[in-house]
Amino acid sequence: MKTLGKILLALVVLVGVVVLLVDLLTSSDRTTARDFVLLASTGEYVAARQLLHDELHTQFPLDRFEQVFADVKPYSDVSFSSVETSGSGTSMTGVATTDDDCSSKVSFEVLRDRIIAFNIAPLCRR
Repeated sequence: MKTLGKILLALVVLVGVVVLLVDLLTSSDRTTARDFVLLASTGEYVAARQLLHDELHTQFPLDRFEQVFADVKPYSDVSFSSVETSGSGTSMTGVATTDDDCSSKVSFEVLRDRIIAFNIAPLCRR
C-alpha cells in the first residue's frame, strides 16, 4: 500500500511539473492571442494587426481588417482550454466573452510571438 501511494504521488508531481512547464512555455503565445482579441474588438486595429505574421498583413490589409471587426462587441475575457506546443509553434483553442455574456470560440496558431492563423466564430456583433 505504501509503494502504491508513493507511485501515485510521483505521478501527480510529474503531471504537475509538465502542466507548469507547458504553462511557462506558452505564456507569451497565450498573451499574444489574448491581446489580439481584446485589441481587435475594441477598435485598436493597428495594434492588433501588429501581432499578425507579416504574410497575414497581405491577406488582411487595414481596411479589410477594419471591415471585419468594425461592429464587433468588445470582448472582456479570453481563456484557453486547450494549448499545445511544439517546435512548429503553439496551437490553442478557447472562448472569448463580452460583458453581456456573448461568447465566441477562438482558435490560434502562434509562431515566435506572431499569429500565423486565427479564427473567432461566431463574432459577437453589436
